[in-house]
Amino acid sequence: MNKTVFSRLWRMLSYLGVSPQMTYMEIKRVHMVNLITMICIPAMFLFSVVNFFEGRYFLAMINASNGISCLSVLFLQYYKRLELAKIILLGVNFFFFYFGALFYGNGGENFLLCIMIVCMLLYDNRVIQWSMGLLVIAGIVSVKLFPVDLLNADHVPQSRILINTIGSLFFIVVAVHFFKNIIYNNMMLIEDQRQKLQVLNQDKERIFSIVAHDIRSPLSTLEGMVHLLHQQVIDGAVSEEYIIQLQRQIAKQKEVLDDILSWSSRSMRGQVKVNATTQVADIVDHLMVVFQSSCDIKQIKLIVDVDRYFPLYVDPDHLTIILRNVVSNAVKFSHANGVIKISVSRDLGYGFIHVQDNGVGMEKDQAAYLFHTIQQRSVGTRNEPGAGLGLLLCSELIKHNDGIVQVDSVPGSGSRFTVGFPMPLAN
Repeated sequence: MNKTVFSRLWRMLSYLGVSPQMTYMEIKRVHMVNLITMICIPAMFLFSVVNFFEGRYFLAMINASNGISCLSVLFLQYYKRLELAKIILLGVNFFFFYFGALFYGNGGENFLLCIMIVCMLLYDNRVIQWSMGLLVIAGIVSVKLFPVDLLNADHVPQSRILINTIGSLFFIVVAVHFFKNIIYNNMMLIEDQRQKLQVLNQDKERIFSIVAHDIRSPLSTLEGMVHLLHQQVIDGAVSEEYIIQLQRQIAKQKEVLDDILSWSSRSMRGQVKVNATTQVADIVDHLMVVFQSSCDIKQIKLIVDVDRYFPLYVDPDHLTIILRNVVSNAVKFSHANGVIKISVSRDLGYGFIHVQDNGVGMEKDQAAYLFHTIQQRSVGTRNEPGAGLGLLLCSELIKHNDGIVQVDSVPGSGSRFTVGFPMPLAN
């Protein structure tokens, strides 16, 4: 119990003056000031008592004053007067250690070296570092070359000098080791941040690729519809129903664009996937509206055989992007008067979505690498453009959601794309 209380007290005092907005290095410097003062306080009061009973009253007063000044440093840390706390810690300790060594020959000059090292670690300003360095050098030289005996003081015994010397050297080792670990940990943090930044940049590149890819297809559809409208204008047979259909299609593509931008914004903020019970029928219904116009232009028949209750445990935004790309490819590579069928099946806890067309198909080797490498730019049966990125991006999203994908294709007979994801556990 006492050990726990002591540990909590030690930790509380160690982090006096620390605030959340500080950098890692600033926190460690505040921590170091606190640790030095907590070590000095009991040591100074102990030496004060010892020197008082040994008749060295002036030295006892120096030690006690040093301990009190260290207590004031902790109070300044608590009230966030961090710069003043550092000045008092270094300045007052320099003053007391210097005069203790000068009048009593107690080896205090060795602690002047400690003060110089601490100054180097606490300040980045070179003027301050050099000033303290020169001051310490001058202090040590004056103690060694010009000792004074104004007080006719009784010098401390050799054993005390040895203790002070060993203590100062031990402090130097500990201080250097302490900041060496800080520098090493800081480097590790920087490397970790660099790796996270690299991943974030890759994610942003992927997001921009998805956005560009998914916007291209709707624009191509609208371009075809506007072309037909232009033909009607030339022929003098503009259909009001066709204009209404075009207006609806533009509104629907705006919804699609809003969905894409909403997802990309969430991803760029670093938000993780949001897996949830997602009804496939709702996603397919949404996509049917999106692709109806492009299917009408090519006179493609869309057949949907999806149960109204067919849940998957997947991020709905990701599933929408995946199916949008797969259906878009099916429409692109289908011939006029073709058929595209969307169906579902289940097996061993997985739900599968199948998108089958009777379009151009592909060779077996091409199908094997379809989701693993960037494809060459290709055009559809009516010269619809493609960037070669869509299925590769889908592959990343499928893996991200613990899914699987399979392609079965025969040249000239069409392709069957299958994507599968875990189904939610039954209650």
